[in-house]
Parts: sequence; C-alpha cells; structure tokens
Amino acid sequence: MTVDVAAARKDTVGTDHVVHLDNAGSALVPRPVADAVVAHLRREEQVGGYRAAAEAAARLADVHSSLARLIGSSPGEVAVLESGSTAWATAVSCLPLTAPRVLLGRTEYWHNVLVLRQLARRDGLDLVVLDDDEHGQVDVAHLQRELDRGGAGMVALTHVPMGGAQVQPAAEVGRACRAAGVPFVLDACQSVGQLPLDVAALGCDVLVGTGRKFLRGPRGTAFVHVRRELLDRLGPVLRDRRRSADGEVEARWLESWETGVAGRLGLGRAADYALDLGADPVRDRVTVLAETLRDRLAAVPAVQVHDRGLVRSGTVTFSVRGRAAEQVQAHLAGQGINVSTAPLPPSAAAHVLDPAARERDVVVRASVHYYNTEEELDRLAAALP
Repeated sequence: MTVDVAAARKDTVGTDHVVHLDNAGSALVPRPVADAVVAHLRREEQVGGYRAAAEAAARLADVHSSLARLIGSSPGEVAVLESGSTAWATAVSCLPLTAPRVLLGRTEYWHNVLVLRQLARRDGLDLVVLDDDEHGQVDVAHLQRELDRGGAGMVALTHVPMGGAQVQPAAEVGRACRAAGVPFVLDACQSVGQLPLDVAALGCDVLVGTGRKFLRGPRGTAFVHVRRELLDRLGPVLRDRRRSADGEVEARWLESWETGVAGRLGLGRAADYALDLGADPVRDRVTVLAETLRDRLAAVPAVQVHDRGLVRSGTVTFSVRGRAAEQVQAHLAGQGINVSTAPLPPSAAAHVLDPAARERDVVVRASVHYYNTEEELDRLAAALP
C-alpha cells in the first residue's frame, strides 16, 4: 500500500499556491478537516454554541476513539486540549513522582524544560540531562546507569526534536523505564502523523501530540494519552467530574470545560484521515522525500546539511554559507516556498538549565510531508541563494 499523492494533493488546496515545506511547524490542512471545522462553525452561527455542541455529542466522543486508534490507546486514556505545551504541562504537573530525580534528553523541547525547572524549584526535584550517543540520539546506556542508581521519578523525552532529524529510540527507553518502574513521558508532537505510534510498544505512560503539525489538524488542538494505571494517581480533584459510566476515572478530566468544539471535530477528522492513509505508507513516503531532499541540498555547493540520527524523520536542517537562516527563509518565501528556522540540537535542555551555555546556531528547517513532490524539492534546491 502506498500513498496516493495525486489524491492527497487534490484534497490539499494549498498545494495550488505554495510549496509548503514547513510541516514541522504547521502543515496544510486537508479539505475534509477544514470542512469539518467550518461546518460546525456554521451550525454555531445558526443555533448557538451550546446547542451545536449538544448536537455534535456523538461526533465529539468519536474524537477520543479516533485518537486512541491512532496511537494504540483507549478512549478513556485520551484527553483533548488546546496545545501540545498545555497538554504536556498539565499531565506532567499532575504526575505523582515517588522519587526526586527527573531524567531528560538533551533535545527535550524547551517549553518542557521550563516546566520541569519550575517543578524542580517548587518540589525540590533534581533534573539530570542524559548524554547523547555518537549518532545524536539519547544514550540508552547512560539512561540505564541513571535508572540503576535509583531515585528516578520520571523520564522525559522528545521523540523528534524541533531542530533535528533524529528519531529518538523511544521503545528502548520505554523498555528500560518499564523494567525500572519509572514513568516515561514522551513528547510526540513532531512524530504523530508522520510515524507509526503505539503506546504499548513505546512503553510510555504519557504521550502528547499536537494537531497542527504532521497530523494536519487545526491549530489550537492537541491531545494527551495517560496510561490507565496512572489515572487514579493523578493529582487534581477535578477527576471526579470525568468518570466513565462504570465509575472509572478518565483522562478527560484534564480537559477544559470551555473549549473550541469546531477545532476538536477537526482534530478527530484529521486523525481519521491519517488512519485511512495508514501510518506505514505515510512514514515510507516521508522517509523517501526527506532523504531525497538531503541529497538535493548536499549537491548545492554553498549548502551544509546538519541532520544526524540512525533513524531520521521528515525534518531536514541545513545552512547556506554567508547567509543567516532568517535571510534564507525570507528569500524562499519570496519564491513561494515555505520553510522555517530552528536551533540546532543537542543543547536545548542544557541551554535552558545552564545560563552560561553558548548560543545555539540557528539553521533553516525544511520539513516534508507525503503530499509534497520531488519537483517541489528540486524547486527548493534551485531557489537557494
């Protein structure tokens, strides 16, 4: 099974107007997702938000089911929130840590590190930044040594960093954490929608994803999976408002009562769209496009590609000699090509925790998705200054 690229582009209106290579920032929304959002807003226009939400109750419940199918979870273990950062902070802040040491990867997303630093100050936690191996991935051997020392209350890892191509060995980390009895929190905001995800195979207790990136959902949508065995141990008393029919605590008590219903319906439709395509064909298509783009860029004399990792994602980072990343981004935007910029890994966590850390280099970030074409990659390479 392969992705029908022509059909995907027909569903993606934006491909008629722009070469969109910023899927790690915010992907182009497919027409069925946009239709789901707009249709609900039109209904709110006609009957008001509360009645429109009541009419959509069954479809809103289906959103949790679709997200659960996408990551191998169950509907009761999934909550829908407004951003990946909010979802991550909400879940982690509620986790009952039984030991004071928190282990985190060097490429942990900067917002996550800021949250952990605040929790460390409040609760007396000790934040331990794990080493990278020679491939730029988290050193699982170092992780194992830290787990063997004891006193670890949580392990946090960003699956795919915002400024690098490497896919972290999350399943290996999960096995080590499960054997040690230490909760494992995985930030999958950059991997959901481009890589197959299964929370059981990954061994994670908490997984956070966002809608706007490779999942191709609307902005202002995200979700979090919390393993059922942890739900009864989470902190806030609000959990009594979110019990299932059989009395079990559900992850939905993490949700805000007042929220954008149209966006949630769009997120569910995006999950269904991804499920219809299949995670494996999407991953295969993205992998081929990303490696093709790296080859195209490497052939340009003034360009240096910075990607590392044994397994690499659809994010391609590069620099152009003599040009700042922001200059390259603006130049490409003038050619109808969307890219973004990002700091080079692996120093995200270290930079936040150590004020003396040197400034990180900022590079151009081009992130492909299955609806991109080889011709678009050629156009990017040819447009470089």
